[in-house]
Amino acid sequence: MKTLKYFALASVFALGLTSCGDFGDLNKDPEHLNEGNVSYAMLFSNAQHQALGSDWDMWRTGCIYSAQWTQQLSSIDWWDWYGRYEYSDGYSGSFWDTYSSDRGAMRDVTTCYDKWNGVAGMEVDWNMARVMRIYAFAKMTDLYGDIPYSEAGRPALYSNPKYDSQEEIYMSMLKELDEAQANLTGTAVMGAQDLYFQGDAAKWKKFANSLMLRLAMRLVKVDPATAKTYAAKAYANGVITNNDDNVLLNHSEGVTTNDSAEPFAKINAHEDREFYLAKTFVDMLKNTNDPRLSLIGTIAPTQDGKQYTDCQKNTSGLWANGDYGDMTFAAQEGMPVGGYNNSKTSQYFVGQVDDRFNDDAFLANYGAHFSSPNRYTYCDPQAPTFIITAAQTNLLLAEAAQRGFINGNAKDFYEAGVKAAFAQFSQFPHLTTAVRNTYLPEGAADTYLAENPFDAAKALQQINEQYYIATFGDPHEVFTNWRRSGYPVLTPAPMAALDGACATDGSIPRRFRYPSRESQINKTNYDAAVARQGGDTFSTRVWWDKEN
Repeated sequence: MKTLKYFALASVFALGLTSCGDFGDLNKDPEHLNEGNVSYAMLFSNAQHQALGSDWDMWRTGCIYSAQWTQQLSSIDWWDWYGRYEYSDGYSGSFWDTYSSDRGAMRDVTTCYDKWNGVAGMEVDWNMARVMRIYAFAKMTDLYGDIPYSEAGRPALYSNPKYDSQEEIYMSMLKELDEAQANLTGTAVMGAQDLYFQGDAAKWKKFANSLMLRLAMRLVKVDPATAKTYAAKAYANGVITNNDDNVLLNHSEGVTTNDSAEPFAKINAHEDREFYLAKTFVDMLKNTNDPRLSLIGTIAPTQDGKQYTDCQKNTSGLWANGDYGDMTFAAQEGMPVGGYNNSKTSQYFVGQVDDRFNDDAFLANYGAHFSSPNRYTYCDPQAPTFIITAAQTNLLLAEAAQRGFINGNAKDFYEAGVKAAFAQFSQFPHLTTAVRNTYLPEGAADTYLAENPFDAAKALQQINEQYYIATFGDPHEVFTNWRRSGYPVLTPAPMAALDGACATDGSIPRRFRYPSRESQINKTNYDAAVARQGGDTFSTRVWWDKEN
């Protein structure tokens, strides 16, 4: 894996790829980017980086919305409104901004895709661009539904790109992934400028097939026949089953003053130290005696009683030893979820579900009692961004086997997925062997599986609850797989029913709304998409999220 160093790509490309943050302006190219001023391999590197999200959208669509909606994080101070499903145009549309603003992941990867298509000697690079482009589009369509796809990212051809239906997008993505993986052999010309695998086509082949499996399994509610076809193809072609092949982006020199840090960690390490692990999530881990809890959470020291300490208070950019907090299993506790806040005069006051908050001393220092993301792992700005992992893929194979899509034993795949999730902690750079062995000793996964054996009668629940745990740190994927699978079963926020600004009927949202400006600058295409989807609300379901 290539280690990501901060290279200010976003600001470089902003000079030639300015926009106002919408798909219409995405296709305006005032500076005529070309190989003479920026190499296309650099564009590809930028797309690899920015397609994973930045602090802007990870904060808003990720932590404020997705992680609270799926009850992995909880905020009772700054962001309780959004735990009650209130709508913010800027927050809901923030992921859209990342793709079409000067960060330009969608545009950059499409440029590479078009420039390398049919060029002799660039076959590996082009097929890598195909895979990367599909990863980017898949994330966008899973969050919003119908989006510009066939005409997006091509400024010379389309000034106001149409929205394609999600069904059309999915059929195209699956077909293209199958074609790309069949042609991924050898080494890419770009070599080390491939931030994931340094041009190793064999690794990209597994990436393509694992992404194909992920997208195939999205369709189990709406098109099980297509899901089965492509899940079987992906498995037969070869997927990621070992952590050595994990698709990840390292941030070994990441700092929170720019985009070099891991984005989820950056938010929780520096920008917004008021997100605590949610009670739903912590209780799930505690109820199964899951030792991973000690490496997911910690009771960290607080800075003001309500926010935990900031990593940047140290000149090294990381915490002092004492800042790592109390990681013992027994100490961990989840923050109440449900749209509660810390104001005693509010109808949403958390004291109505946890009486301790009615004590002024506890209220002033509640941060010392609840788990926050662990500083060795998910709150480390220099941690990797996990894109697709062996744990996730093995668990999807378990579900595919359980549904009869592939040959194999669901129990074996399930256990392989759990073991890979446990072993994945070794890929966090500051989690020392000694600390890891203290909380997750050798054989811990076997003990956990013995205490929580696979039960075929509850297979789909078990598999997807493990996926929920293994995907912590990627709240967009957690939100998407929860909608797809229905697991874990979540109770909607009780306070949403009392909030007159709640943007749903009190139920958990099912998608993000388009930025409101789309209804003005790309109105004809926006209107067509809204009519086809049946609305543009938090409750509007994307095509594959068919209501049972």
